[in-house]
Amino acid sequence: MICSKEKCTGCFGCYNICPKKAIEMKKDEYGNIYPHINKEKCINCGLCKKVCPQLKNELDFKEPITAFAMYIKDKDKRSQSTSGGAATVFYEYILSKKGIVYGVSNLGAKEKLSFIRIDNIKDLYKVKGSKYVHCYVNDAFSQIKKDLTEEKEVLFIGTPCQVSGLKSFLMKDYDNLTTVDIICHGVPSQQLLFDELKKSNIDSSMVESISFRDGNGFNLKVVSMEGNILYENNSMNNDYYRNFLFGNFYRENCYSCRYARRERISDITIGDFWGLSKDSKIYDDEKKGISVILPNTEKGLKLVESIKSKCNIEERKIGEACKENGQLNHPMKKTKAYSIYLDNYPKLGYKKTVSKMTNIKTKIKIMARNNKLIYYIYKKIK
Repeated sequence: MICSKEKCTGCFGCYNICPKKAIEMKKDEYGNIYPHINKEKCINCGLCKKVCPQLKNELDFKEPITAFAMYIKDKDKRSQSTSGGAATVFYEYILSKKGIVYGVSNLGAKEKLSFIRIDNIKDLYKVKGSKYVHCYVNDAFSQIKKDLTEEKEVLFIGTPCQVSGLKSFLMKDYDNLTTVDIICHGVPSQQLLFDELKKSNIDSSMVESISFRDGNGFNLKVVSMEGNILYENNSMNNDYYRNFLFGNFYRENCYSCRYARRERISDITIGDFWGLSKDSKIYDDEKKGISVILPNTEKGLKLVESIKSKCNIEERKIGEACKENGQLNHPMKKTKAYSIYLDNYPKLGYKKTVSKMTNIKTKIKIMARNNKLIYYIYKKIK
């Protein structure tokens, strides 16, 4: 291990920096990936420890300059976006300048939801939507460095720890790089996601795309290569999705995440604008999606200014943006179900473990969610 297992975020910084390719990312018994050093290839150069963000006492955190609520003006693009479409407008703007964007692909399966490089706006559909799972960076950091040295404009959108890993790997600032971090609750392993599909009798080799949000809200949808829906279910009825939202089986480091705070590591932070006051000029319907945008640097603010014509956007107070976004204040706390997961998953497997993790209270919530009248009353009371 480069840093302790409890701290490792699986950011791939060490993997990308190794000059001898002596580092391999391997799964543990929970499916979480960690770096392992091949001692026969290792030359003890120390670069892996030098770039590991988790071994650094201080990181370059910045207080947000301001906050914005926004949604993209294009109705079709808004309906296709996870939230208000902030990522979409940023991607489109950089690509319109002949730049390069990096995001996580929603295509393919076999436990390979990974970062990809896009240089053509026609391919932007490949990175649409949120991915509530730990995604593989692979050699994206090395590709980004090559693009930057060739003086190409680059946009990278990932979790805060992935942004931190990239910046540490690069070892210096680049004027032609803009980083965007997504407000992250925590990430389960991809193995758990594909365990869920297997439990539902879905052959992962037949999967073309996976989405976690749509016009119906938090909804897991799996589409085949022929375009057929193989699986579709709301978050409460889906064991993987429900345990993700409850914070029941993230990577160990997520529960002590140093990035879950108001100060941020990137140029811009984006997410859902939970708690937007109804006095907002752009408030319409949260189900349609409203994004929060927190520019943390002058470079980030400049990019936000550049996309305003494409959005309905309003400046808001930073405190309002942070108040109901828990991960802008603290990491997710460990749950009782997390302990059940740790104790049982390696021995019993996924299906029996998630059954043990579902207590009476959760079962009642699922029943209420599936009864339209009860759920309507609950929402009104809330």
